[in-house]
Amino acid sequence: MSKPILLKPTDIEAEYGIKKRALAYMRECTIDKGTQVGPVWINPKDTNIYLYRRESIEEWLIRDTVKFDVPELQNDKNDKSEQNILKYQKKTK
Repeated sequence: MSKPILLKPTDIEAEYGIKKRALAYMRECTIDKGTQVGPVWINPKDTNIYLYRRESIEEWLIRDTVKFDVPELQNDKNDKSEQNILKYQKKTK
């Protein structure tokens, strides 16, 4: 069974975890600002129905995912020096 191409906001919330209200807010911002905010949606004329193409959702997620340019931490696995571990004395008889 193939995945549906068009998704309703409830389908997006169930599959991707993006709340319906967040999608509505992004549509409002797009209309107010005149620039695309969030994924592209389909709205049949004079209806209150909003559909999203799966490709649009996935492209938007990839495009708008925050990517921090953080250097990797120094790896001390190659450090051969003795570890600073508390060594307990052996019991004497």
